[in-house]
Amino acid sequence: MKINYIIFLLGSFLIIFGSNFFLSKTEGDNIKQNNLSEESSEFSVSEDTYEISDNKIEQFEPQKKSDLINFSNNLIEGEISLIGGSINNTKLKKYFAKPNSKQMIKILNDREYFSQLIIKAKDLNIDTNIKFDKILKRDSNEILIGKNLGNKEILIRYLIPEDSYSITREIIIKNNSSENFIFRFFEESIGEVLAQEYYDFGYYNGDEVENIDSTPGEPKKEIDDISWFGFSKKYFLVANLIESAGEKTLKYEKKSTNLLRTVVSHKTINLLGNGQYSMVSDIFIGPKDFKILSQFGSLEKAHDLGWFDWLASPLEKLLNFSNQYIKNYGIAIILITILIRILFLPLTVKSMMSMKKMQSKMALLKPKLDEIKEKFKDDKSTQNSEIMKLYSKEGMNPLSSLSGCLPMLIQLPVFVALYNVLLYSLDLRHTSFLWISDLSSPENLFDIFGIPFRALPLIMGISWYITQKMTPPNPGADEFQTKIFQYMPILFTVMFWGLPSGLILYWTISNIISIFQQIYINQKFKKMQGA
Repeated sequence: MKINYIIFLLGSFLIIFGSNFFLSKTEGDNIKQNNLSEESSEFSVSEDTYEISDNKIEQFEPQKKSDLINFSNNLIEGEISLIGGSINNTKLKKYFAKPNSKQMIKILNDREYFSQLIIKAKDLNIDTNIKFDKILKRDSNEILIGKNLGNKEILIRYLIPEDSYSITREIIIKNNSSENFIFRFFEESIGEVLAQEYYDFGYYNGDEVENIDSTPGEPKKEIDDISWFGFSKKYFLVANLIESAGEKTLKYEKKSTNLLRTVVSHKTINLLGNGQYSMVSDIFIGPKDFKILSQFGSLEKAHDLGWFDWLASPLEKLLNFSNQYIKNYGIAIILITILIRILFLPLTVKSMMSMKKMQSKMALLKPKLDEIKEKFKDDKSTQNSEIMKLYSKEGMNPLSSLSGCLPMLIQLPVFVALYNVLLYSLDLRHTSFLWISDLSSPENLFDIFGIPFRALPLIMGISWYITQKMTPPNPGADEFQTKIFQYMPILFTVMFWGLPSGLILYWTISNIISIFQQIYINQKFKKMQGA
């Protein structure tokens, strides 16, 4: 059943190197604009005058406790920094770093992330950290900080609901003078995208989710009218929801191998004398759980299950539904794997029978093929020509064996979809099965000279070897192809060594089913030949 190996290998590489995951937008953002000039479009603060400063960000330094305001609700806790007015060092109360651990998962680590608000104006330029020196309100549900800038005032209000992963942020600009105030503000973020806390950065533009993969030294890139942007890791997400925040542009650049700097620039505002401008948006800090994300409109797209999301989503629901009754995700994975293989059994049998027939015909022709190869060993062109003549004479088309591959290709979307479900499903995180403590992570029974010993990948490799031995090589295959298939079990064992145990459990059970299918096909083919 060598075609299975090809399909599985192809599926693995497609998933490992071709998956795109990430983010989306939400609803509920709004802008409140009071006392704005109708002629504001005629005024502008040139964006060309704003350049991302070369602050020393190569190393992140923890902020002083005196510059931090603690906040907490039933789901998250964290800090609001008076330097820049951003949220830092948040923790999720219902999710822990390790199984059976009381250490909460940490997001927005100030050693790996920094954010600040920047104001550019005709008569006022603040292009470094704004130090908010007034705490106007501080209770369990609301924090209000402010700073006077001459006859101007900037306020940031955070509203913290008790049972929500979303925090509402309102930025307020007050013009306490009688003259118009023309300004533009920017939101700058710097993240260590390759750090433990963050794996990726992306944005949603109302059409599709895009991940940023910029090479250091490349020109700055700009995206107009984004809905939201943020950092993401495998199971968790931080998104700045600015869908209705008026005209805005996202700029980003890679400053080094892992440091990514982004700037959201908002439109120029002409605020009348004694007027006030405010912008309201939401900041989501929480798990990439579809039920939770769906509460925030299209933010549900952050739960990305790859190219075959339309197929992966029902498989994920089936997995969770099965677990509700079985109360064990390991058994649920086994049952779903069996169900999928049963559904595709007719196609699999057809594929395997086609290959067996081809192998049988090739075995009969092997002596003649060997004779031609020996006779024309120094003339490959003539050798191939004579082989094709032999195939034509015997009424054989070597390419006909490819028809047996088509059923397996049909199954590929299912394999890839289930692969993504098992790889990215939040529900599998920290769930145990037999000796496996966490189905979302690789096993770690013990170390041998610093190398972790894992039983399940070895069982998978052995099952693959048995399946391979039960399938005799094609008599017409060349020596190089034969050697490749011989090393396939070793290759896959190495590839899967560091993958989550839930994935390896799926592949192992699938291989064991293949062994029984091969036994059935071999017996059926023998009966056909005896008849």
